[in-house]
Amino acid sequence: MDVIETDILIIGSGAAGLTAAVYAGNSTNNVLVLDKGVIGKSGSTIGAVQIASLGAWSNPLDSESHYVKDMKESGRGLSNPKLIETLASDLSARLKEIIGWGLKLDVNEDEEVSVFATSGHSVARSVSARKGKTGLGIAQTLTKKLKSMKNIRTWSDVITVDLVTSSERVTGALVFDLRTNHLSFIQSKTVILATGGIGQLYPVTSNPVQATSDGFSLGLGASASLIDMEQVQFYPVSLVSPHSLAGFCISFYHYSKLYNIHGERFMKRYEPETLENTTRDKLAIAIHSEIAAGRGTPNGGVWLDATEQMEKVKNEFPHEYKLCEDRGIDLSKDYAEIAPAAHFMMGGIQIDKNAASSVPGLYAAGETAGGLHGGNRLGNNALSECLVFGAKAGMAAAIEASELSEVPPTDISKIEEIKNSFYSPFSSAKNSDIRPFELKQKIQEIMGQKVGVIRTNNNLKRAKELLTRVKEQFNQIYITHKEAPSREILDYIESRHMIRSAEAIIRAATMRKESRGAHYSLDHPTHASTIHHTVIQYENGQMKFNMPPAKGV
Repeated sequence: MDVIETDILIIGSGAAGLTAAVYAGNSTNNVLVLDKGVIGKSGSTIGAVQIASLGAWSNPLDSESHYVKDMKESGRGLSNPKLIETLASDLSARLKEIIGWGLKLDVNEDEEVSVFATSGHSVARSVSARKGKTGLGIAQTLTKKLKSMKNIRTWSDVITVDLVTSSERVTGALVFDLRTNHLSFIQSKTVILATGGIGQLYPVTSNPVQATSDGFSLGLGASASLIDMEQVQFYPVSLVSPHSLAGFCISFYHYSKLYNIHGERFMKRYEPETLENTTRDKLAIAIHSEIAAGRGTPNGGVWLDATEQMEKVKNEFPHEYKLCEDRGIDLSKDYAEIAPAAHFMMGGIQIDKNAASSVPGLYAAGETAGGLHGGNRLGNNALSECLVFGAKAGMAAAIEASELSEVPPTDISKIEEIKNSFYSPFSSAKNSDIRPFELKQKIQEIMGQKVGVIRTNNNLKRAKELLTRVKEQFNQIYITHKEAPSREILDYIESRHMIRSAEAIIRAATMRKESRGAHYSLDHPTHASTIHHTVIQYENGQMKFNMPPAKGV
């Protein structure tokens, strides 16, 4: 097995990973960026429409304190105040820097930066680039910047199997090259996890196929603390028809009216003051409730009508309008059929304001990190988080790496243990008809049916039982297609990550005996009198749990 040395290892190359790489690359450290897809072209970043902002273009009524207030209210008491304050204080500088590297913000007819209103924000503060393809613009700008830096290497089509720790700190990772079917050990001083979200744990998601929860699983394996994993955001307004666009997010729902199958504008009952222009958690619960009550459309959704605000839709969201038009939905005269889809994980690896986890040497940024958004993420805050905490992770990891004279030694027996476990399903002594992709489908079925928008004690208990059965079947897997590139091997690695992360979500949801943020329980429909986090950590191969009180509420 090859041993590759680097100072800083970054796993994931969306906006968070690329930002981390650029800021880490400003040091004298050697940086290696991995992605199981193509560097700078995979993950959720590419599809992001807008970014929440603070800058010279901001509304005079806006400020860091207003932004902080909006995030605190949105987080339902679970947001870490230090993370919120860091985002608000650093965002303007990070945007100014990336604009200096070539990102061009969209402007209006007066050649002024266009600023858009977004649900949950008290002031219009969202901006865009590339005519609504903001994530793509950011990824391309950061990739170009990264390629100009001599101390950064990249490696596409390689998936991380496990992190390796020694003397209670992370010392690297075992990775598998999907093009050559070759296992390597990357020895590093520090590691940054920026692998994106968990969307593929669910049958319908806005996330790309790469979002199989790898970073959460890797963090658990390294004994990092995961916070509030029950807080899964379901994007309330995602297309369910046509099938080719299932899970596609509609950003302009605040310009729309929602109707059930009886033609009732049902948000008048749920949110009479704000109607559709409310936060995502409240809207998702309302829509799901209508569908569950039998008032849904033929394909299991509700109707979205944006005809009255069509000029705003065309001007502010041209990409979404055009894509719908190309797939046979004329939004100027037709209703769209929508429902909630798994979208964003607010929980994740618990970090401090420098993006450091509870494990020395291990950092997390972007969606893989938890604690910023609490129980509900404000719209367009995802890219903002990636820029601010990607930079924090890159800078802090670089400082720590510079303080270490050499790469920490690694216990070879641990590597051999991980290696032997990994190759076990390749053994000719095994004989099983269980395929990894079938286990992925079973996980999606369990999570979709039992751990969705609205939860119950019985469903969570059943989800745990069913997932235990999946874990048993995973141990019986036999890999039949070993030649590179092998989709079966990729499914095998991803299904292992998905099992770990799904268990964390189910256990966290079971712990929270209340409804708060994105976690809504029919058995506990109100807030508890005190606010607590759920925290999960692996210890000697077993999950341990606790519920510390939330700070700064």
